[in-house]
Amino acid sequence: MSEVEPLPGSKASSVSDVVRVVAVHKVPPQQDRWLPMLGEPNGPRAASFRVLRYRLKKQENPKIIGVTSPRSREGKTTTAFNLALAFAEDGRERVLLVEANLHRPQIAEMLGFAVPSCFARQLDRSLERPDKPWDVVAAFSDNLHVLAVDPNSVRPGPLCAPAFRAAMRRLAGLAYAFVVVDCPSVLGTADVNVIADSVDALLFTAVSGRSRAADLRRAEEHLAPANIVGTVLLEAR
Repeated sequence: MSEVEPLPGSKASSVSDVVRVVAVHKVPPQQDRWLPMLGEPNGPRAASFRVLRYRLKKQENPKIIGVTSPRSREGKTTTAFNLALAFAEDGRERVLLVEANLHRPQIAEMLGFAVPSCFARQLDRSLERPDKPWDVVAAFSDNLHVLAVDPNSVRPGPLCAPAFRAAMRRLAGLAYAFVVVDCPSVLGTADVNVIADSVDALLFTAVSGRSRAADLRRAEEHLAPANIVGTVLLEAR
């Protein structure tokens, strides 16, 4: 796993009073396969995420969007990251991707980078120091930032509702035009219920030939009355 590239000069480059960029990361070529917004920007999969971005802005225009699925391995992280890239690609609006899956974090492994400042640890710290800036990584562009979980340092546990709610309110209210939250799966954990109370909209993902309609119905019932705006169907790969 490679280190992200530290920014030159000071220990952290301040972008606002709310967040500071502490490192930058460029995508390794071998990871382009799950990031069509970068690897195949003119292809049909990238176009589908642009359509999703357009529909969200046109119909709901949510500021904080959670991406989840009934069970694991159903495309949550892939969808969340590509949607964040779609929001950020014009360079005009600052976008944040938050990894809120503390039990099975994947972003560090999928990107092949070492997390310089774990989101879970920062979330714990925010209870005592709510005014401290959040340390983020700029991924692939200056206006797309990532708050990832370090799988080597986090101790899986329930998501702290007051800390997460306060974090989303501060980050979305003062620093970002859009926040995309990579959630855990719905069935088997209560964390998504905590997240649902702090987001404007929830997107479900499902994988063709793998996901079950019964699980999707159970997940929707589990989260009611959350604002579920649709389901993204992905091809099995």
